[in-house]
Amino acid sequence: MSKVSYQSLKYRWIYRKPESEGMTAMVDELKMPACITEVLTKRGFVKPDDIDSYFKTPLKGISSPFLIKDMEKASQYIADAIDRNENICIYGDYDVDGVTAVALLYLFLVEVGANVSYYIPNRLEEGYGLNKSAIDEIKSSKTDLIVTVDCGINALPEVTYATSLGMKVIITDHHQPSEEIPSEAIAVVNPMREDDTSQFKGLSGVGVAFKLVMALRYKLNDNGRFKGKIPNIKKYLDLVTLGTVADVVPLVGENRIIVKHGLEILSSKTCRPGLKELKRISGIDGQKVTTTHVGFGLAPRINAVGRMGASDKGLKLLITNDRKQSKYLAEELEKENKSRQEIERQIIEESFARVEKNKLHEKYKGLVLYSEDWHQGVIGIVASRLVEKYHMPAIVLTFDEGVGKGSGRSIPSFDLYKGLEQLQDILLSFGGHKYAAGLKIEEQHLSNLQKRFHNAVDDLLEPEDFVAEINIDAYAEPEDICAEMMMWLERMEPYGSGNREPVFCMKNVNKHQEHVYVGRDNMHLKLFLEKDGKVFDCIGYNMKIYKDIVKNSDRFDIIFSPAVTGYYSGKYTQLVLKDIKPAEGEWEAENE
Repeated sequence: MSKVSYQSLKYRWIYRKPESEGMTAMVDELKMPACITEVLTKRGFVKPDDIDSYFKTPLKGISSPFLIKDMEKASQYIADAIDRNENICIYGDYDVDGVTAVALLYLFLVEVGANVSYYIPNRLEEGYGLNKSAIDEIKSSKTDLIVTVDCGINALPEVTYATSLGMKVIITDHHQPSEEIPSEAIAVVNPMREDDTSQFKGLSGVGVAFKLVMALRYKLNDNGRFKGKIPNIKKYLDLVTLGTVADVVPLVGENRIIVKHGLEILSSKTCRPGLKELKRISGIDGQKVTTTHVGFGLAPRINAVGRMGASDKGLKLLITNDRKQSKYLAEELEKENKSRQEIERQIIEESFARVEKNKLHEKYKGLVLYSEDWHQGVIGIVASRLVEKYHMPAIVLTFDEGVGKGSGRSIPSFDLYKGLEQLQDILLSFGGHKYAAGLKIEEQHLSNLQKRFHNAVDDLLEPEDFVAEINIDAYAEPEDICAEMMMWLERMEPYGSGNREPVFCMKNVNKHQEHVYVGRDNMHLKLFLEKDGKVFDCIGYNMKIYKDIVKNSDRFDIIFSPAVTGYYSGKYTQLVLKDIKPAEGEWEAENE
């Protein structure tokens, strides 16, 4: 396969040309537009049956929960505990994935008549995962069984402590395990275990919790609890979708099926009261809910309260049936989110200024920034913004009494978890995965952290790894942008990690009229482009940095994703720009 590339102001454009004979045969067989066929074949869908399954996403495509290691033991023990009228406490994480997992399992256990409570640690006071003071509080409530969701896989001493107090523990998680897992737990349900043989490994924490609910329903039915009236658990897919999208796990396989059906529930007028109010306050009520709405509208508002401390308001919003309480809680989440945004904005501006002033992005291959004044709840977002701006791994820490708590984010070419493994001798603790991680470190090791993090990145990466790439799915001409294309693109939804929105390239488009800047702080580029007599309405979000290119050129090559915008009869197709360059720029060709 041949490849052409071009270095723009911000990105390296990459286009890999498919074999023309194979493409022609696929277009003829599938009766799809050539550009859509090219997108699918490049993503590995080369057989009609595979493509048919990709589009249909039936619920029966969700595999048996009992394929996951220890699921049989976990579900049987919980079912028996319910029959024994034991007190069960669900222990979750404070992010959206954890909160939705708690809500899901809590609502189901209430529905089947269990004695159930929940516990979510305070992010600022307790931190992530199980802790002994929380276990003491749970024990004081006469709890018999703790079931973790979205946490616990590496909580060996905490599980031992809970067991010493006479409680049983079941772990459900999806994070990367250490070499040793909590052996004193009744069961450890995690598809990421080395000895787990289930096929799909990409579940979120709430995805694993949903699999537990599937298995538990089966066990309770075997125990005769339902007397023929088996609960319909499809209604919980809205919660699973929220956590799955928010945790940015790959939207492929079973996750794609879950989110496809969950978005339909979220879009309905009869969705649960709390989410209906959250949609209203997010400005998306009455619309078809997409992963973008979830990721940038609903999830941040649920996450905001957890970032600022306690997560109980977000959880209560998800489990309440009271309309008045739903409205109150949604408004509280909105206030918290605005407060979080302002704190976040100030820290991001300060971090950018510090990088530029000290030229940290030139001195180091990985950024490490810290302050005693930064709010712990938003440093992960700050790290993400640093990665977006400088396209290099970043760690952001805040210190309290000599101990730094940090969040790291990374770029595709650098495995952050493996990088931190090289530094574990100076870390108090760390955990996470390839793109995101958390860590603790004593202040005395801070300067060493900067040097060694730089070395860990420098050892693994080449200079070209620090340039962000855009992979072009297909070239498109004006006649390709039509109702048929939009229909196929809609069928490819939901978009997200692992199933990204297709991007197209159109060459030699002309400026139709002068551009303007719109939105807050006039950061978004608005322009009309023309080719072959067809005019396109284009929007480029946060593309003010291209002002000189757009001002000084009349003909462009563009990378874009088509999107339907407007309302009712006023709907039209808009090109959402990803990048733009003068049309006279030369592309480089090479063979792979």
